[in-house]
Amino acid sequence: MKKVLFASTALVAFAGAAAADVTLSGSAEMGIVGGSGDETLFFQSVDVRFSLTGETDNGLSFGATIDLEDATEQADNVDVAGDTTDFTVFISGAFGTLTMGDTDGAYDWGLTEVNAGSPGSINDAETGHGGFDGNGGYDGDFNGQVLRYDYALGDFGVAVSAEIDETGTDDPILGLGLRYGFGFGGGSLNLGLGYQTGDHTGSGDAIIGVSASVAMDMGLTATVNYSEGDRDEGGLNETHIGVGVSYAFDAFTVHANWGEFEEEASGDTDSGWGLAAAYDLGGGASLHVGYGDTDCGSAFNPGICDDGSTWSFGMAMSF
Repeated sequence: MKKVLFASTALVAFAGAAAADVTLSGSAEMGIVGGSGDETLFFQSVDVRFSLTGETDNGLSFGATIDLEDATEQADNVDVAGDTTDFTVFISGAFGTLTMGDTDGAYDWGLTEVNAGSPGSINDAETGHGGFDGNGGYDGDFNGQVLRYDYALGDFGVAVSAEIDETGTDDPILGLGLRYGFGFGGGSLNLGLGYQTGDHTGSGDAIIGVSASVAMDMGLTATVNYSEGDRDEGGLNETHIGVGVSYAFDAFTVHANWGEFEEEASGDTDSGWGLAAAYDLGGGASLHVGYGDTDCGSAFNPGICDDGSTWSFGMAMSF
């Protein structure tokens, strides 16, 4: 993504700090979307992002991001939470990085999603099906404000995170994430482990997950992840397995993924698969097509899983 320098010598408001940089970037999508039981609609979305970075005289890095997420997104086309502004603040140094705001918890940070390498689609049809798990765990349960500390030592990385219940009713949600990645002839392999626990339902729920992702220099990316725990606040333990493959060649990128949730006690399952493809037009513009299909075979996610398919076609632009 190209970034436009907004101000290269912005003054910071506290002593002992060097000049800060502010960059402005953005993206937009336009096209058509539809699906089973849904009307075919026009779709447009705009996202504007401010990145603020600086460094103190003694080498401490600091910064923030402000994301005006989907500022003109049509609520009928996607699930909009209502809050269209997201932000994070961080400080970083030899001790590691401390991030606060709308960021990944340590569980999500440690794992690789199966859509790694995917070109995406204008309405995320390929990841909106009932078998996809974004590795979010309990992130967002307590007003979406996460505090995460992460540290890297060579090929190894570790993170811990916490979310606090703003009502004071439940205990904090705590997370742990581990990463290990290394290169080999022709590619690289990344392994991840995540654990998260919290009193968000009053029952001390926990979830654990692992992932493995290989990226080849010839353009192929393959990812698998597995997790188990109570993630739907229903007190039921479930497992999830997902796989995804992406391949980039010339100006094309294609992707496919599949996933399944299974409730351990009953054996009921929700599953789905998704496809995405894109053609790079150059200059930050690309054509995208996406498709997702869901098969709800369970009774443990009523009102959450819906049978059917969604699709989209359109152009994405980055600035």
